[in-house]
Amino acid sequence: MRKFLIAITLLFVAVINTMAQEHLSFKGIPIEGSMTEFCQKLKTKGFTQLGRDNNVTTFTGDFTGRQATVGVGATDDGKSVHSVVVIFDESSEWNALVNTYDYYKGLYIRKYGEPSACREHNPSRQDSNFSLMYELGQGTVTYASAWKVTGGTIELSIEKAGYSDGVVIIRYRDSQNVETKIQKDLEDI
Repeated sequence: MRKFLIAITLLFVAVINTMAQEHLSFKGIPIEGSMTEFCQKLKTKGFTQLGRDNNVTTFTGDFTGRQATVGVGATDDGKSVHSVVVIFDESSEWNALVNTYDYYKGLYIRKYGEPSACREHNPSRQDSNFSLMYELGQGTVTYASAWKVTGGTIELSIEKAGYSDGVVIIRYRDSQNVETKIQKDLEDI
């Protein structure tokens, strides 16, 4: 019986380790490897590199039929990609922002189920575009959802952009590589 329990325990640990080693994917590309490797794979998906600033490389391209800017984050040495951020065009129209947000929220719910966290708070007593965009700029309107998925988290939000504009942002964070970055940053402080 003891050998059986040990074997089951080892199998359980192996399954957990295998699950922990899975990486989150963006457009079918696992968020792993070096900045150079990941960016090359993103280019094969039709994205065009815009630039690189320290540990962030930006691209433009098609994400689900919409033009978007995509940022890829890596550790300072570029050895480990840890996150991808999708930024859609800015808008000064609240309805355009919330429609985009609702569309992607619906897609992620279909794929991953209900969000693990969701906050959609609109304290404005008026439905006017001006009032809603003002509240967004003041930080009192909050639209954000997050999903804990195999390999990491996906966050969707509407955020202030510029003086009177907002933007819909989707963040993919690979839990394994984010933890690697955090551990390196902890060494630095």
